[in-house]
Amino acid sequence: MSDILVRKGGGGPEIYIAPLLADLGFEGFFTGRGGGVSDGAYSSLNVGAAVGDTPAHVEENLQRIRQSMGIKELWSARQVHGDHVSGISSWPPSRKDDADALVVSVPGVTASVTVADCLPLILVDPVKKVAAVAHAGRKGTELHITRKTLLRMGSWFDCQPGDVVAVLGPCIRACCYQVDEKTAEGFHSCCGGNGGRMLDIARANRDQLLGEGVAQRNIHDCGICTSCEKERFFSHRGHHGTTGRFLCAVSQL
Repeated sequence: MSDILVRKGGGGPEIYIAPLLADLGFEGFFTGRGGGVSDGAYSSLNVGAAVGDTPAHVEENLQRIRQSMGIKELWSARQVHGDHVSGISSWPPSRKDDADALVVSVPGVTASVTVADCLPLILVDPVKKVAAVAHAGRKGTELHITRKTLLRMGSWFDCQPGDVVAVLGPCIRACCYQVDEKTAEGFHSCCGGNGGRMLDIARANRDQLLGEGVAQRNIHDCGICTSCEKERFFSHRGHHGTTGRFLCAVSQL
């Protein structure tokens, strides 16, 4: 396990904390597969409500995570593999958007996305006390969801890229992510191996951050491949399309 993520002790659901964010005044974490009540392909800490699991199991899994992390308000959006970024500047929000990234400035509100191979990112600005989560799959990355999240942090809350710290969570890596030739052409600088068709989705999103002025030293990639670690994290490819989702979340301390 990467030293960027440390497993939370004390039993309960499998949760990996990003300690470097705590030093900046935020709590960021990713869930694993263990410690839930779902069974079969969704065993056991599935948080995806739209993947075929029993709704009561999903709610119990989320409740266990809330209790373990002391979460008061957990907010998510309807993810559509797009590039829309939703902001949370008051509570409760007026509506639930279709969005693949959330920017939050409200203390006590935990913003989250769910994934199973797509890249989950956490962005924090310790100066403006603003945080964001993003779900960056292939489509979202093509649409520059990470860049647009950073831009929204700037336009909405005057966050400066030089102050932003990023954590890149578990996702499918270039060792396991083979794409077709057309997709590889669109990611030519982030593909290699097997005729240049192994996509490095984490690198593609890191390049978006660097391109907008986030410092290399402030980008922390856990390096975990969900497909290689499919017993620890849900993986859409690793489990042939039928699987659960894990959570990526952030809040102010």
